[in-house]
Amino acid sequence: AKAEQSLGFGKEMTDAHADWQLHFYGNAMHAFTNYEARSEEQKKMGIQYEEKADRRSWEAMQDFFREIFV
Repeated sequence: AKAEQSLGFGKEMTDAHADWQLHFYGNAMHAFTNYEARSEEQKKMGIQYEEKADRRSWEAMQDFFREIFV
């Protein structure tokens, strides 16, 4: 998403008094949690595993689940 679109989404959610978060992971391409997405061919297609983003997104999801289910 373009920065302007993200800002617009944030404003829309805030104006609606929604409880929201938006996470960006630097150096992460599509499929960044797929360990099998590691080839140069996949990278050229914009698909690549990124270890830090995978770990950070997993932790964020676990935090979210703890918040809503515990």
